[in-house]
Order: sequence, then C-alpha cells, then structure tokens
Amino acid sequence: MSVVPRPAPLSDSVSPASDSHAPAASPNVHVRPAAVADAAWLASVSQASFVRHLHDYLTSAQPGVGRFWEVVLEHPASFPGRCFLVAETDEGERLGFADLTLVDPGLAHLSYICVVRAARGRGVARALLRAYLDRHPGVRGMRLDVFADNAPARALYDRLGFTIESTSTWWVTDVAPDRSAASAGVRFDGLHAARAWFETYGFGELTAVVGDSDVRFGRPSARVLRCFDVATLRQPAVVAAVLREFPEIDRVLVMASGDAPPPCALGDLRAVNHSLRMSTPEIRTRLELT
Repeated sequence: MSVVPRPAPLSDSVSPASDSHAPAASPNVHVRPAAVADAAWLASVSQASFVRHLHDYLTSAQPGVGRFWEVVLEHPASFPGRCFLVAETDEGERLGFADLTLVDPGLAHLSYICVVRAARGRGVARALLRAYLDRHPGVRGMRLDVFADNAPARALYDRLGFTIESTSTWWVTDVAPDRSAASAGVRFDGLHAARAWFETYGFGELTAVVGDSDVRFGRPSARVLRCFDVATLRQPAVVAAVLREFPEIDRVLVMASGDAPPPCALGDLRAVNHSLRMSTPEIRTRLELT
C-alpha cells in the first residue's frame, strides 16, 4: 500500500439519500464539478447520511475522509474516471452531491448520491445524474450498491429502471489480540505506509504475505478489520498477526453474497447490514421518461 494518491482503498459504494418522488429540478438548481473547497462539506453531508451504528464500517463516515477527498479533487489525474458533482442554487447554497466513476466505456458506477434533507423533493438527484450523463455522452448503463433498507433511494432507482443483480450481507465477529498465537510466517508488505495512510485519513489497507500468497485487508475505521476474501475467515493465524500489529481492532468485517454466513474460524458471525447491487442498461432513456 502507498500513501501516494490513488483510488479510494475501500469504496463504501452506497447511495444514502435521494428524492424518490421528486418533480423535475427547480429552475434555480444547477450542477457544477466539485472543487477542493467543497471537500469538508462533502464529508459532513456523507457522514450525516449514514445511521450511526454503521459508521465504524464505512470509510466515508470517518473524520479524515474530507482530507482524502481534498486529495481526490486536487489531483484528478491520479483518480482517472472519477467525477464529483455538486448541485446548488443560484445563490450558492449546496443541495447535494454525486460521486461516480467510469468503469467501462459505456458504464458508470454510482458510489454516492446525497441530498441534504431540506432540499429533498426538488429533483436534485435527477439533476445530478443528468449532469453526469451530459458530461459523459458515451455512458448508457449505470450500476450502484444500496442498503436494502434504504426505501427512499430504492424507490428512485426502481423508477429509473434499476434492477437487483445480487445481494450481500455484512458479517461481523468480535476478536481480541492473542499474543500466544503462532505467527504462521506472516509478514506485512508496506506496513509503514499502511500506518501513515491510516493516521492521515482514518482508514486504509494493508497486505499480509504468507508464503507466496498475499492476503489483503482493509481498515474502514480504527476498530474494524475488513477481510476482502471470505476465505480469510478460515485463517485465524493470519488475522492474529494483524491484531498483534493493531491491537485496537476489536471486530472483523466481511461482505459475502447471499444471506447465509460463510464458514468462520474466528468466532460467531452476526449480520449488521444488507446491501443490493443494482444496475440499468439504459439510464438515459429512463431519466428522459421521469
């Protein structure tokens, strides 16, 4: 891992707020590219949009995400395809924002679309999506991840023709450092950089090397370790090596498809969230019809 600016190491990829029954955007709502000066506001809107009990599992809910987004906005060439847009009034009152990434020539991934509570029902979300498509004429399809219990956002996406591709469950187990556990020949690649990234932004990644294999982890917050591969749940010695380096971690998170818990040698798993992957092949057509 490096602290050189690069795409966000842990994309939460959710769309927490929307205007599900909104009319067309009001005449005084317009959209512009986000600027570095917007970063702190983007962070505060994002943080406020998530329920508190999920904050430890979301990079965008961490105090340092505003500093990270400053880097993204100041060095766009280091984050190819990523686009932040802000909706505001003629008077400069910011109403909402969208964060999208071009993942294929004709496909965009919507990571966030947030509308401040006072502006909901004014077509802000649609205005943001239309503005993105105006700037990217080759994009026809769009995908996103949304929390299963986010009824307002899901209502909007249903109206725009998004359909569910898959479901995921966020599983968590409690852990504690075990100084007596064997190291299993684990070493860490770029541990100093991983620490520096975390100290700067409050989240990051690290890589454990076991023999010829790399095991990638995320740290969405100080107390949570994310396993990107469910197979890591069956490697307690590797996880124990991470906990020795970061004893403040007290939970392990994994996101797995479906509703059944994966095999786990670390402890009992409990579900803390459910998310849906949704997509539409013709976002332009559906926006024109709504």
